[in-house]
Amino acid sequence: MRLFDTHAHIDLPRFGSPEEQRLAANRASSAGIAAILIPGVEPATWPRVAAVAESLSAKTPGVRFHTAFGVHPFALSDLPASEDRALASRLAEALERRGNAEFAGSAAITRAPVAIGECGLDFARTRDAATRARQLAVLDVHIAASRRTGLPLLVHCVKAHGALLDRLLAAPTPPAVLHAFSGSAEVAAALCRAGHYIAFAGAVTNPRARKPKEAAAAVPADRLLLETDAPDQTPFARRPARNEPAFIVDTARAIADLRGVTLADLAEQTTANACRVLRVELPD
Repeated sequence: MRLFDTHAHIDLPRFGSPEEQRLAANRASSAGIAAILIPGVEPATWPRVAAVAESLSAKTPGVRFHTAFGVHPFALSDLPASEDRALASRLAEALERRGNAEFAGSAAITRAPVAIGECGLDFARTRDAATRARQLAVLDVHIAASRRTGLPLLVHCVKAHGALLDRLLAAPTPPAVLHAFSGSAEVAAALCRAGHYIAFAGAVTNPRARKPKEAAAAVPADRLLLETDAPDQTPFARRPARNEPAFIVDTARAIADLRGVTLADLAEQTTANACRVLRVELPD
């Protein structure tokens, strides 16, 4: 059984020291995780994401580590709005500097970023029109980069699925991955019809989580993905522990039960889906 964690913030200081990261990577390997995608959330973190992925790749050969670069909507409060105009060029430069040792910190990047993100919209935490407008403008920068490069998007979307769909459908867009999906089964279906993928995290393990469960049961098999969003979204039975990639087995088992399939079959399907949308290969 091989699993693909399509979203884990192993680079964050909250996750722990480099040694704790290495131990977590080893536990992931032992649990059957074959690949982990580490997304950046703001420009200042992109070099760290790259360096951590490279370091863990060297120390945990049984797991493939991949990267993505983007700006999370929550990060905008810490970034001057005056820098938004330069974001497109900064993002383009980051995607192209993957072989630059200076950019990566202590190690050159041997694998290209496989996605753009984490980016997106979160209207749940703000009703301020100017803040929402800024989120939309920054998302447009990411979508334009996706269309230019062909790389998929990693999208955070809460209470803003209508606005997101409008933008994704405005012009041909590479497949997006809806990270830690929180919408309805109907919204998931609309996104899948448009060619996008839906990733589920630990929320589906919560007995009271009706909407995520309904969506996870309904998403077409070839559009379904798994993630942990570590160190957040710890599966229900493991709380209050900090989340980590090895815990993705809990999410996989919960979704397999919801869909009436075996854990092995779900792992095979979701890993194949992740490799397809991210255009990566796993060793035999």
